[in-house]
Amino acid sequence: MTVTTDATATFDLDAARSARAEHVGERFTFQSHGATYTMPTPKEWPIQTTALLSKGDLEGALRSLLGPDQSQEFLAGGPVTMGDIEALFTAVAKWSGVETLPNS
Repeated sequence: MTVTTDATATFDLDAARSARAEHVGERFTFQSHGATYTMPTPKEWPIQTTALLSKGDLEGALRSLLGPDQSQEFLAGGPVTMGDIEALFTAVAKWSGVETLPNS
């Protein structure tokens, strides 16, 4: 990914996002209660997700990351504990090379 630093050029965030998506392209996959789910790598999380995590809204953050269909299936699939969520966020952080997640 090439990013211009020319002071006379306009930085194109859309192009940078597109290049990053091509480069990253991977999604974190996990299983719970016999079903498989995917979420984006933390560097691709919507900024709203980070705000939800900072506020301690773990369910909201999960819904943001998994989307409506996956989150409904995940939360209805069986008990989900704080330990489960901690293990999940620790695993996705380790997988993506991010040391820590906000309030995880």
